[in-house]
Amino acid sequence: MGLSISVPVSGEAPLGGLIATLAAAGHTCSVMMVDGQLCAPTAPPPAAWREARLRTPAGTVTLKRPAPAAVEIVVFGNATPALTAMQQAVATALTG
Repeated sequence: MGLSISVPVSGEAPLGGLIATLAAAGHTCSVMMVDGQLCAPTAPPPAAWREARLRTPAGTVTLKRPAPAAVEIVVFGNATPALTAMQQAVATALTG
């Protein structure tokens, strides 16, 4: 079971903008998978996506688009405090 935070978003919620926002806040992460396909570290992430996985120093954060106006941010149920803090940072970056 995973721990999930659902946040409202408007529009596409581009992954490139999310990564830039997180980097500006001091969080290192990269897109490692989009819609079941591995992403090269240097490849720009696509604008449209249904599921993405972010690689962070604390662990993997999964993003899901269950509806056009929402993003679910999911981590494993046994997540460390560092990973749940990263989950919250992603939620803040998406809504901020």
